[in-house]
Amino acid sequence: DYYRKAAELGVKFIRWEPEEPPKLEAEGSEAGKLKLTVADPVLDQRLELEPDYVVLSAAVVPSSGVQELSRLFKTPLSPDGFFQEAHVKLRPVDFAAEGVFLCGTAHYPKHVKEVVAQALGAAGRAASLLAQDSITASGSVCVVKEKDCVACGACINACTYGAIEFRETAAGLKAHVNPILCKGDGLCNAKCPTNAIELKHFTNRIIFNQIDAALPRAEEPADSRPARAAGS
Repeated sequence: DYYRKAAELGVKFIRWEPEEPPKLEAEGSEAGKLKLTVADPVLDQRLELEPDYVVLSAAVVPSSGVQELSRLFKTPLSPDGFFQEAHVKLRPVDFAAEGVFLCGTAHYPKHVKEVVAQALGAAGRAASLLAQDSITASGSVCVVKEKDCVACGACINACTYGAIEFRETAAGLKAHVNPILCKGDGLCNAKCPTNAIELKHFTNRIIFNQIDAALPRAEEPADSRPARAAGS
């Protein structure tokens, strides 16, 4: 559709082979007069055009505000600086942060058809949330045992979702987990040097009990020494 609309407006599309790219050169002694030569494989002809302007394709780079948006919405960036989806196959328009969706060239440079398809997918995902009366959060979230927390900040640095922050309590500065943002990946739990953070339903006691159940302790071996005769 976009191709036809552009053609109706007078846009001319010319294919060319990578082995024989278009050639641009100045024509004659007149300043600013250009000649563009290109071989059209469809027509099997060499075309000569006299353009008034030649506009080169500009590179698509991330917006200057992506770093700030990434910080505010807790969304990761790719090595090229574009926003990165949660999973390229399973969640192509989702972020790890719930309720934030991705589409268009904020993801990476792409064609219009792909942009439209991804925008429809993101709109559908957003509509599926808005259609619900309520949203149930995961029960497997981390909690902080304030009496063991020393406010070292290791958990805050480990959390990739920004779900942990310091709060002032009667016992001083302590870490606090936002259960809505927490995804229960357990990174903060593993990083905590004082074991002040526990993952619900996956506490150390539960894990150790599961290990004991899976690997029962071997019975004590019977005394294999030969019995000594009485009086010997």
